[in-house]
Amino acid sequence: MKRVGAFIAVFISLLIFPKPTFAHAFGQLYNLPVPFWLYLYGAAAALIVSFLIIGYFFNQHKREINYPKLEISQEISGLMFKSWFIKGLKTISLFFFFLTVLTGIWGIDDAYSNFNMTFFWIVFLLGFTYLTALLGNLWSIINPWRVLVELGEKLTGQQTRGIFSYPRKLSYWPALIIYFLLIWWELAGGTTPAKLSLLIIQYTLINLTGAIAFGKKNWFSYCEFFSVFFGLIAKVAPVEVDSGKIYLRPPFVGLAKDKTKHFSLLVFILFMLSSTAFDGFSSTLPWLRLSYRLETVIGSLLGENSLLTFQVVKTLGLAAAPIIFLYIYLILIAIAKVITGTRQTILELAREFAFSLIPIALVYNIAHYYTLLLTEGQNIIRLVSDPFGFGWNLFKTANFTPNIGIVGANFVWHSQVLVILLGHVVAVFLAHLVSLKIYPSGQKALISQFPMLALMVIYTTLGLWILSQPLTTGL
Repeated sequence: MKRVGAFIAVFISLLIFPKPTFAHAFGQLYNLPVPFWLYLYGAAAALIVSFLIIGYFFNQHKREINYPKLEISQEISGLMFKSWFIKGLKTISLFFFFLTVLTGIWGIDDAYSNFNMTFFWIVFLLGFTYLTALLGNLWSIINPWRVLVELGEKLTGQQTRGIFSYPRKLSYWPALIIYFLLIWWELAGGTTPAKLSLLIIQYTLINLTGAIAFGKKNWFSYCEFFSVFFGLIAKVAPVEVDSGKIYLRPPFVGLAKDKTKHFSLLVFILFMLSSTAFDGFSSTLPWLRLSYRLETVIGSLLGENSLLTFQVVKTLGLAAAPIIFLYIYLILIAIAKVITGTRQTILELAREFAFSLIPIALVYNIAHYYTLLLTEGQNIIRLVSDPFGFGWNLFKTANFTPNIGIVGANFVWHSQVLVILLGHVVAVFLAHLVSLKIYPSGQKALISQFPMLALMVIYTTLGLWILSQPLTTGL
């Protein structure tokens, strides 16, 4: 009982008293100006008020989500629809693809001085994600693996329609497995420039083989990870392409139009959310304590191989994260089913609301990593002049020094809080719009969203707590 009492006392003190928070990617400890519990209560209150306002103004059953659109095809057709412009984009994509591979193979084996590490992990994986959220699915045009398949089609004069029929049961599981392996390599694989290039080459062979085996359309719809990932992020964008025409629309509404067609896509979306949460959680004191205990047990089984032990523990944590998120999500969906008395199954309801989780996954990503893009991303200015690390200075920028203090810790923390909160408010709004399609009355739709509101409060609290932890990698 004494231990329980001590734990409760410590927990309350963490909520009540102002505490330091670590500004991500800045190495600065920042003291919160007000007690941390005020941020939690304020965020929860904002979600509840938003929920009530949304429920009051949007209360009519609708079979389809209608929203205003503005066609801009004519304004940009002079450029975007020109074949030479599309070919130019594809050529640039292939150039950076090969440069990334070649610099890793023949360049210096130093992550800081080799072009491919900064370009792939920071500029591409982070920067292009945010660009997709703004401009839509550009990846469907410039995907270098798809471009390579198209070049093969031109050379052979044959379409890659596939040798085998794609098994429906596989659905998006291949893309999810690749997603898991990508995050694993980022967090536990100890990736070097050479290893990264080798992984890209292996992934290229997988894509080319898969497209030949199952057809270009099926492979890039279900199996190629980046196509699935950027396709989901593109639903956030205020740009919509329909029947060859381009429209401007309100941001995020594209997520309310459809539902996930397979359970595997629901798990994929939850992994988008949980993998980022786990990355942040793995730098907190609770995880360090838990991982120490796990490494002690697992290390006794594996012997003195500390690297393998570390990787096993990371793998277990990374695999457990989406399972925990899925479990919580399905419980609250089950509660919604019970209180509304709907005939739809739990899995059907879970798939209906799955897209409303994407804004949360996106804002988690932004809150955790945008400072990394602002600071480490500046290195690309230096690396374009010396991509291989040979001492070149092609564009006279090789001596560029990044400004890691581009924004202060106070701005970072409050921008993270704001981004997290806005993402969850949007998720509440989207989930309510979906409920108006499912349930026959506005009252029942509103009632169904109480469990989803609880889910959003849980996610918000978790996200803010992880961001607030005052830990560095050296602690």
